[in-house]
Amino acid sequence: MPVDKAMADSILGTFRKMFQELEDKGAEGESFQVMRETMDRMEKLALETNDVSEFTAKLTTENLFMDFSNAYTETMTALVKGEYSGDGGDELLMEKTIEAYEHAIENLKGNPHYEKLKAPLEELIEVGKSGVSYPVFLRIAEEQGLNQTLQGDMVVRDAILSEKLFCEFMHLPLEVEKHEKILKMHDQLASQTPFNVVDSFQFGLERQKIEWKYTPLINRWHIISRLWEKMIENVYDWLDSFGSFAPRDERWMSRRGITYTMHNIKRTQECNPGILKAREKVFMEYFQMSWDDIFDHETFLTAYDAKQIWYSDQTLELIKKAHPYCKPFTKPEPDLIREAEEIYATQSYKRPDAFQYSEEDKEKFIALFGEDKWNEYFGRQ
Repeated sequence: MPVDKAMADSILGTFRKMFQELEDKGAEGESFQVMRETMDRMEKLALETNDVSEFTAKLTTENLFMDFSNAYTETMTALVKGEYSGDGGDELLMEKTIEAYEHAIENLKGNPHYEKLKAPLEELIEVGKSGVSYPVFLRIAEEQGLNQTLQGDMVVRDAILSEKLFCEFMHLPLEVEKHEKILKMHDQLASQTPFNVVDSFQFGLERQKIEWKYTPLINRWHIISRLWEKMIENVYDWLDSFGSFAPRDERWMSRRGITYTMHNIKRTQECNPGILKAREKVFMEYFQMSWDDIFDHETFLTAYDAKQIWYSDQTLELIKKAHPYCKPFTKPEPDLIREAEEIYATQSYKRPDAFQYSEEDKEKFIALFGEDKWNEYFGRQ
């Protein structure tokens, strides 16, 4: 699954515009070919990687931001020199460079990182208009690290922040913790450099260490969650299959007629207890957890507080009471079946606020994607 298109566009949009601008001017040569190859590689990574974290990590570790920026500078310089050689070349180079930076600022409008991306460009324009010669301009830009700030580090940092915000929105505590540590490492490395810009290779290595540490923890969290979700579902469906409503419920109803519907019900009644037992065995062997541990575990409590549990409280309590009876060759007590039928009749099996987002969640989403996207996806909740 490729990186979300909106996120990829926010990261690569500026580079696409810079490349297109030079291509439209007829740029060619070795440095422009490097730009093309680097741009192609970035586009390929956007399609191949699974999430923004992995995408930005590869952009950083492969030094693609820096390679593109250096090639852009060389291509731009060669292009300008070719158009304005001869007397007064330095003055014309300065004029053309300032125009290019001003044009770049215009192209950046609409980019989510506009304010941060335009700052170094405005500083370069200010230096260029101060009256210094072109060689002095280049020296000042190098000494003050203005060229370094054009290499995309601020975009990488903002991508980490965006990923952290998204994980907060999705209530994924380990992922949030991971991104907090990556962000802290980024800022720590940046503080050790003259221009507050991280060394991309070193940051990539340190980031990989953090990713390796958290990947098994995150996988464990998701597997535990998946297991108890299926175990709860096993008991819920098993109990409901004995209800008088079962032949009319979409979980079992077949378009081929009542015979097939009853076959589906019988399969649930006979198979679910065995499937539950097998899952409980895995649960204990791999995680040292039993059924009773589910409802006090951090994975369940986090999901419950985030309103990611579909079942109503009444249904959850009924499922807990039915669990001891969910064994091969056993039926639930009549009182449990009657309660399941009452819940079904009153349609109180679903949690009223299931998968509804809080105001805090709404603010996090809007900060990431904007209010229009919120209204598009959640306006009717």
